[in-house]
Amino acid sequence: MIGHPKYKRDDVVSFKFRNEIKTGTICIVDSYGTFEQNEEPSYDIINEEENMLYKHVRESGVIGYADSQN
Repeated sequence: MIGHPKYKRDDVVSFKFRNEIKTGTICIVDSYGTFEQNEEPSYDIINEEENMLYKHVRESGVIGYADSQN
């Protein structure tokens, strides 16, 4: 829900990116969306194994906490 993100900074989550499931740590929470969309919160998620920052991942793209995925 806009303004009420489900996840918070430093949460480790799994998320969809294209046709893959990735895991990373939330480093930025955009509670009110981004310039591209304002329909739901989004997150910037860092995947340290890939040394990659995934920006503006919509909340609907987050599957859940990473440890609950195993």
